[in-house]
Amino acid sequence: MTKGYDIRVWQPGDETAILELFQASFGRKLAPEFWEWRFRDHPAGDPLIMLAWQGDRLAAHYGASQAPLWCDGEVVPAALSMTTMTHPNDRGKGLVEAVGEALYETLRSADYAAVWGFPNAMINATRRRKLAWVPVDDVPTLSMNVAAARTVPHDCAIQVQTVGAIDARFGTLQKALAQPDTRAGLRDTRLLKWRIDDNPVNTYTRYIIQAGEGIAAYAITKSFGDQAIDVIDLQAADDSHVTALLAAILEQARAKSVSQLNCWCLRMDPARTAIERFGFAATAPVTYFAGRNFDRRIRDFTDSRRWRLSMMDSDLY
Repeated sequence: MTKGYDIRVWQPGDETAILELFQASFGRKLAPEFWEWRFRDHPAGDPLIMLAWQGDRLAAHYGASQAPLWCDGEVVPAALSMTTMTHPNDRGKGLVEAVGEALYETLRSADYAAVWGFPNAMINATRRRKLAWVPVDDVPTLSMNVAAARTVPHDCAIQVQTVGAIDARFGTLQKALAQPDTRAGLRDTRLLKWRIDDNPVNTYTRYIIQAGEGIAAYAITKSFGDQAIDVIDLQAADDSHVTALLAAILEQARAKSVSQLNCWCLRMDPARTAIERFGFAATAPVTYFAGRNFDRRIRDFTDSRRWRLSMMDSDLY
């Protein structure tokens, strides 16, 4: 225990102190409805938060969100690292390490396989130095200029449509497209509904390619201001489906006079070639992808070739 501080896990009712600490640490408010959605109402389980108290005053916080992984065909419990914060009066006292290691020990004891996330440059260095994080890859933003986009031939017989909500067809697609020796954020129906349909901050568009009573591929987008559209997730096994989905998104971008499309796709993802052929190119910003593996269930944790990531895996999109 850090001298003078009581370190313990989150308990119901701590939210008020957490929101106050957020404002003291960052100079802006965190909306209560966002906190409730991201932590309290997550369908995979309870909040994963460690707190350092000095009496009844909250001094430091490390929060993680439930983030199960689809790993080699199995669901593996894992955590997405979120907000670390220390009150300005308590900085320099080792509280980041104290609450971080206490949270990690709790996760380990509860059989979580890993903690992972997308730290900014400052936090990335801190977590590597103080919390034994290891880098997995740098994730560039893939972007394309809508006005300069060339026409990419695609199969016009492939029909793309939009739907108003996530349904069970989305949740079965990850299993259907599963590849050996890969890992990705879990995309079952209830998690997708929570992440997309119930999101209190963002509004999304859902594109699908229907196949019988199911779907063969989907893409999910959101507006980024007035001038860009982020393709936050794209699930497709066939290059022709990737191209058809992107063509539909590009058509929508032109209709809305949007100037840029953005997405993430790691270098060894099979979809990367089709995305680049469509006209996307690596650019800034570049995001750090890193984490800490607790056991052997996730083999070759730092091998980026095995990971499949999209913007949806981050809490920012």
